[in-house]
Amino acid sequence: MPSHSRRQVLAAFGSASVALAGCPSQSPPSGDLGAVDGAWPMVGRNPSHTREVAATPTDPQTVWITELDQGRATGTPAVVDGRLYVSVDAISDTARHRHRIHALTAATGEERWQVPLRSEPNGPPAVSGDRIVVTARRSLEQGRIVCFQTRYGEEDWLVDIDARLTAPPTIDGGVVYIPDWRGQVHALSVSDGSVLWSRHVDADGSGRTFPESVAVLEETLYIGSQSGKTGVVALDATTGERRWTESTHAVTGGPVAHGNGIIVQSHQLVIAFDTDGSRRWSFNVLEGTARPIAVDDRHVYVAARNALYAINWNGKEAWVYESSGERIGTPTIAGETVLVRGEDHLTALSRVDGTKQWTATPKGVGRAVVVPEAIFLSGADGTVIALGEA
Repeated sequence: MPSHSRRQVLAAFGSASVALAGCPSQSPPSGDLGAVDGAWPMVGRNPSHTREVAATPTDPQTVWITELDQGRATGTPAVVDGRLYVSVDAISDTARHRHRIHALTAATGEERWQVPLRSEPNGPPAVSGDRIVVTARRSLEQGRIVCFQTRYGEEDWLVDIDARLTAPPTIDGGVVYIPDWRGQVHALSVSDGSVLWSRHVDADGSGRTFPESVAVLEETLYIGSQSGKTGVVALDATTGERRWTESTHAVTGGPVAHGNGIIVQSHQLVIAFDTDGSRRWSFNVLEGTARPIAVDDRHVYVAARNALYAINWNGKEAWVYESSGERIGTPTIAGETVLVRGEDHLTALSRVDGTKQWTATPKGVGRAVVVPEAIFLSGADGTVIALGEA
């Protein structure tokens, strides 16, 4: 059960977080995207983690690059209401805090605020309304969930978990869902951090671990285990009661939840279940890698070492895009294209047949976060990069 011994509600301008923010020191933004109305509020973009957006720039060029104060590395951002929220690993002789959360104006990259994060974050934050939720690691076997307000970054509440956490948060309907490595799933209110339920899934002692985020679809949570007898678990989102379990080998990708089915990956094997737990099909991906999966109403997109597979919803191969020996990154569905990262470029492929539509060469190294107006990437040495129409 989570410990509430260290929850704090801090006033807007009296919080230590804001007091420590200080004045940012950064290179000036180089351009302006204009209005950025699209959203990517959490890992996988939505509670189902489908990684799908309606559109993207079709001739993307670098519009701005922001270098964050004393940053060594930047995480994957979340984008909501014209702002980016991004974690930063800052190591230098003068940096006051190793881990921080920064808020940037999406149009220009201008910094709005920065606040310290006292533990190492687990991937991107999740944003809901006026709150930002981050999961973090206090130690190897202890986790932390922290909520900040979007306006100035005031710390709103904090909950410590007596288990290892590595999954970024998933938010749906005002509830944040967090799985841990001891086989528990926690549901907390976004508004105040109160525990709505905490369910120990591993009732039979088989030692399940849940290192990745849960997926949510139509009041059901889907979780993948990397150990124990049961690979995929479905829980009632309101109560945490178990709906079904299905055995697989270790789940290394997903779950991703879609109306057509629930998708997981176990090493080289991609598996589809119906929402009632019935196993529909499996597909073998050569040299499968542990990267996020993208899903739309046509295909399931799975990255291998140097190829991207598009799998039909009947479990048959639709097409394969092969690179010239370089690694293929995480796929993202954007309008009628699928974006994939190479070692030094970003490529858009046709959703229909996998033919190349365009290639850009941004300096970013992280996973692409896509909205109709822009593509955002984390870069080396504490930078954030925005691409827009030329």
